[in-house]
Amino acid sequence: MTQILFAGAGATAIALAPLAGANPPPPCGVEGTPACAVAGPDGAAAGAPGTGATAGPDGASAVAPGTGATAGPDGAGVTVPGAGAQAGPDGAGAVVPGAGAQAGPGGTEATVPGAGAATSPGGASAYVPGGSANAGPGGASFCVPNFCANAG
Repeated sequence: MTQILFAGAGATAIALAPLAGANPPPPCGVEGTPACAVAGPDGAAAGAPGTGATAGPDGASAVAPGTGATAGPDGAGVTVPGAGAQAGPDGAGAVVPGAGAQAGPGGTEATVPGAGAATSPGGASAYVPGGSANAGPGGASFCVPNFCANAG
C-alpha cells in the first residue's frame, strides 16, 4: 500500500489515518464526510474542513485558513495573513504590511514606510524623509533639506 504525505496538519492527519489502523478517508464529494482523499493518474487531492492539498502534473497547492501555497511550471507563490511572495520567469516579489520588494528584467524596487529605492537600466534612485538621490547615464543629483546638488 502506498502512502502519500502532504505538508500541513490537516492533510498529514488524513494521510496518516491508514497507518494508524483507521479506515481510509472516503473519496471527495461524498456528502457528510469530514475528510476525503482521491488519487488517480492525473494527481492526488486530500481535504478536511478548512484545509486541502492537491498535486498533479501541472503543479501542487495547499491551503489552510488564511494561508496558501502553489507551485508549478510558471512559478510559485505563498500567502499568509497580510503578507505574500511570488516568483516566476518574469521576476519575484514580496510584500508585508507597509513594505514590499520586486525584482525583474526591468529593474528592482523596495519600499518601506517613508522610504524607497529603485533601479532600472536607466539609472537608480532612493528617497528617505527629507532627502533623495538619483543617478543615471545623464548624471547624478541629490537633495537634502535646503540643499540640492547635481553632477553630470
